[in-house]
Amino acid sequence: MSDFATIEARGGQAVVSSGTARASSAAEQVLRDGGNVVDAALAASAVLCVVLPHAVALGGDLFALVRTARDGSVIAVNATGGAPGEADIAAYHARGLRHVPLLGPLSIQPPGLVAGWQALHDRWGSLPLARLLAPAIDLAQDGFAAGARLARFCRELSADLLPIAGWADLFAPGGTLLAEGARFRQERLAATLRRIAERGAAGFYEGAVADDLVATVRDAGGLLSHDDLRRVAVDLAPPLQIASRGLTIYSQPPISQGVVLLRALRLLDRFVAAHSVDDAPKLLSLAASALRQAFAERLALLGDDADGRVRAEAMLDDQIIPLPDRPALAHDGRETTTLVVGDRHGNTAALIQSVFADFGSGVVGRESGVLLNNRLSAFFLDPFHPNGLQPHRRTMHTLHNFIAVDADGTMRFAGGSPGGDNQPQVNLQFLLRTMLLGETPSEAIAAPRFAVWPGTYPTDAAHGVGTVVKCEPTMPDAVRVAFTQAGFSVAEDASIGSLKLIGTDADGLVAWADTRREAAVAAL
Repeated sequence: MSDFATIEARGGQAVVSSGTARASSAAEQVLRDGGNVVDAALAASAVLCVVLPHAVALGGDLFALVRTARDGSVIAVNATGGAPGEADIAAYHARGLRHVPLLGPLSIQPPGLVAGWQALHDRWGSLPLARLLAPAIDLAQDGFAAGARLARFCRELSADLLPIAGWADLFAPGGTLLAEGARFRQERLAATLRRIAERGAAGFYEGAVADDLVATVRDAGGLLSHDDLRRVAVDLAPPLQIASRGLTIYSQPPISQGVVLLRALRLLDRFVAAHSVDDAPKLLSLAASALRQAFAERLALLGDDADGRVRAEAMLDDQIIPLPDRPALAHDGRETTTLVVGDRHGNTAALIQSVFADFGSGVVGRESGVLLNNRLSAFFLDPFHPNGLQPHRRTMHTLHNFIAVDADGTMRFAGGSPGGDNQPQVNLQFLLRTMLLGETPSEAIAAPRFAVWPGTYPTDAAHGVGTVVKCEPTMPDAVRVAFTQAGFSVAEDASIGSLKLIGTDADGLVAWADTRREAAVAAL
């Protein structure tokens, strides 16, 4: 038995799964008003930026997968900024730094999320952007009762965040930390959202908001410039894909870490086919080993360069890829939020967005109310590393989600999970349990999870890659033994990830989510 449960909703027209009831409700209302799945996802995305600022904000990044049922096409959306033009390795070494700081102004990368909204709306939107942002604007202006998770992070992280520019003004006004149930108003953020509603992305990357972000960051000692904001661009590209057990599974190409999910699944499929493995403990231990290998390959081979996709596709073609003889490097999980919307025709929008760490950099624009990410901390200060810091380069991202389609074109599953390097691991375990162990989606979502640690981040370099498997408390003893026999140390973790999924079963459309974090599903 797991400590966690699955919630679900069934509908005949469309379904939504997201991180809060407010976001799912906003998406549902857009659908009822005649909007499409991308319209609904944009409305939910904006609400999440208001009510879950510890996980996502306008100052973060966004990835998406959008499937159009008419022709079955899937497009991957990468909405991320590049490193500031003044952010090179020498600039950090001159400050006596061996790593990019995890918090503060030197950890900020130009945010891509608002550019992502614009790109999604330009390509697929049907309702005015002002209509889609209206629920978020109202929540920011009028306020809402702060949730338990937001209040807990304010309390637990306050010692580190209170000295950072702007954080206390927003989350501890008058010296009082935001508490659960307290009214949380963000009038400055509401004004910023209105500018975006009126002018689109230009209302964020130009004019008063851009002036405020640059001034706030530079006054605090950071490197962000107006030119850095103007350079933010969105990539729309074909996704990576593999065929596995009757499904075609799609995820984002580099700089996303979607390749880790697909590579691990490919390795697992190959071994199971060769050795006829069918017991759960052995399969889960093989999955952990496959993830360890995929993380090692990602670290050694992938970065923001022209050949990244070629190398990723070689990984998925089962080519033998020699890894450079260099130290293994790694990292822990981060805050993120996922939402997914689908309709009865199979049109699907799966979004995942993040400020990276809890509250990102901690820096908040003085006038704009925008909380900024700490995504630069994912870079290595190593000029020879595939993910080494360079001006205008984009760092490799943990963000990704997936869409799985049956041979007849039916959308079977779509969604993802937050949690840094836990993301591909949670997604893989869901697919493993439904595809190989015959579990229902509800059973697979609630089942106890594991996470191989470390994964791919610079600050954990001394620990190597994949030396430990962290298990949720109810993981069966037989599985823990299998992990040990596979060469891992076993440790405990209270909860891992938080799946938000939609899909179809014999009875029609379903939205699912687990109770590891805040979540809400809706259907119509």
